[in-house]
Amino acid sequence: MKKILIFLYIILFSYTTLAVEFTNTKEYHIRKKYISNTPKIMQFFSFLCPYCYELEKTYDIRNLIRKKINKNKSIKTYHVNFLGGEFGKILTKTWIIAEQMGVEEKIIIPIFKGIQETHTLNNINHIKNIFLEKTGISLKKYNQFWNSFFIKILIQKNNNDIKKLKLDYVPAILINGKYTIEYSQLEMLFKKNFSKKYIELIKFLLSINNKN
Repeated sequence: MKKILIFLYIILFSYTTLAVEFTNTKEYHIRKKYISNTPKIMQFFSFLCPYCYELEKTYDIRNLIRKKINKNKSIKTYHVNFLGGEFGKILTKTWIIAEQMGVEEKIIIPIFKGIQETHTLNNINHIKNIFLEKTGISLKKYNQFWNSFFIKILIQKNNNDIKKLKLDYVPAILINGKYTIEYSQLEMLFKKNFSKKYIELIKFLLSINNKN
């Protein structure tokens, strides 16, 4: 019984510590309207966003969550297409295809690098070539996915989810349909310990009960 009480005290103390640390809301915002029926964690990025690339390259931002957050929590990563016009739409489609093929890890940094650093990727053929090169997927299979009606449905859902949130900036993350993290503020406050504080903040926001 004593051990159980000690264990519960540790959990309570940990939660209280986090609450005190993060309740000033400098590191996150509370949306006025709760968004229901969404994944617990929704991440948003664009290959055309320099800061998105910096977060991915420096902190492995997507995988950080998957490694440290309970696997029972639903997590979804969205590529937005409100940057870059038609090229942005091509990149959104490419990301969705990569997710369906399970090759996101093979293409995310090469595409980021080709766009942000070497500036060698700037049209649909460049993206297709780097995709085929880095994944080893056959051209036939790639074309099947590219022309798939199912992919069109997923793109529409992707865009509808983003529209529902009225999101117009990246990088962004929505927790529990209500809380968005201020990346730049969090990084400024915890520069040397960003990864740890980022995960602690997500866990803290996941623990808050939401009401409309």
